[in-house]
Amino acid sequence: MPRCQLCLILVVLSLSPPARATMLILDTQAAKAVLSALNTSALSSAEAHAIAELPGNQGLIRKALSYKIAVSTNAFSEALLAAAHGSALDTPTARYLHFDRIKPKTTMLEALIRTIETHPADFNTWVVDRIDAFSPPKSTVKVSGYLVVGGTSGGFAFDDPDFFLNLDQFDEFAPARLLLAHEFYHAVQAAHPVGPANPPPRPHTTAGGRGPDHMVCEHLSDLFDNLYQEGSASYVGDPLLLDAAGGQVAATTRAEFETGLKHLGAHRTLLELAVVALQAPDPVPYDDIYALGFYVPEPLYKLGYVMAKALAQDQGPGALAAFLGQPGYAFVQQYARLPLYGKDRDHPALGPKTLQAIQRLASGC
Repeated sequence: MPRCQLCLILVVLSLSPPARATMLILDTQAAKAVLSALNTSALSSAEAHAIAELPGNQGLIRKALSYKIAVSTNAFSEALLAAAHGSALDTPTARYLHFDRIKPKTTMLEALIRTIETHPADFNTWVVDRIDAFSPPKSTVKVSGYLVVGGTSGGFAFDDPDFFLNLDQFDEFAPARLLLAHEFYHAVQAAHPVGPANPPPRPHTTAGGRGPDHMVCEHLSDLFDNLYQEGSASYVGDPLLLDAAGGQVAATTRAEFETGLKHLGAHRTLLELAVVALQAPDPVPYDDIYALGFYVPEPLYKLGYVMAKALAQDQGPGALAAFLGQPGYAFVQQYARLPLYGKDRDHPALGPKTLQAIQRLASGC
């Protein structure tokens, strides 16, 4: 079958001044192929391998590798083949992909994909309009999004203008649309990397080259980059826009996010402790810090969201667009300058060590 019949390509142009254009190419091929395969008891090894090689499924493999799960194209195809044949396969790949969990939901998920494809104004256009509001004027970004099923992440990206949306995790229209906005904004962030005009901190060096502070500065910078990226994307794809009566996933997503927002004091303390731990004589590994702050229940997403929301409400959506291409600490620095900073629950004050780390980065580290 020609690729154009398998892949939904939607191009949406924003016509309101100032002139902006965002192009979203939404590829449904991987999700459709896996769902169809799970209901094909005569699936062959060659067919399973071809499905594993699709770009969307290669994204699932790449995501698994980031979790240090040894998934490969062959392992993916073996897991898919076993699930299609109704066989139990107990491997790291099979446990990660959860095809056994997806198989009973294939009809529902296929119906969701048809709804997405047949309601572009309600799905893609809404998302593109939302993204445009938080993007620079005259910005033209072309982004590829892949609908997938499988794995443990609802959505993910890899610092490039591509993103992946897992319909198994967000199998309702409205939550899937918001997650699309979240991941799409990550792709926009990747399309505006920190460049020569906006260099990251230059850590102090010794005569031998990279100085002892190099990794400390790099990891502090990474921490605030992640805080900005996840916080702003969480506000663009705001879970509080969900109607709690719109379905189980919508209700659960909104409720979990609201619960997280009730613990901003703890999230602020976690950020403070992370800053201290990264600068200790024997620093905590950055991967461990990242796991505490940005893996489920994602406490630093919530803190970053409140900061992004405060900036957007005080200065307009363009305030977030201004941080595209900027190091993440600039986002935190600007938040701390807001008139209401530290004066109410919606503008929580940051810890002294956090502010010192921001100053350290702004001074070149």
